[in-house]
Amino acid sequence: MFKKIVVVSLIALPLLSLAQVTAFPPVNAPVSSITSLSAVNRVIVNIVNWVMGLFFVAAVLFIFWAAYLFLTASGDATQLIKAKDQLIYAIVAIVVALLAGSVRFIVASVLQ
Repeated sequence: MFKKIVVVSLIALPLLSLAQVTAFPPVNAPVSSITSLSAVNRVIVNIVNWVMGLFFVAAVLFIFWAAYLFLTASGDATQLIKAKDQLIYAIVAIVVALLAGSVRFIVASVLQ
């Protein structure tokens, strides 16, 4: 019986939040800041920089994971091979990310 009450309350409580009345005035749509080709380029550069930053954070986390695997291997040969492969993959990922980030500058210098 208690289980049914919990399940029903977990389903019903979010629906109660939809019943609230809001009396906000209508919101005008924001004016787009993209008015030229250079603005599009700026947005793309910002997105690429964010993705590159997230990629490097993920690569560092994989390096930490490889270090954890090394530390917990306890001399087991298969675990050491797995940790070594993980470290190599993380380093290759960082190199590929650096090359991918530099392609933009290489292409820009060739086109100018």
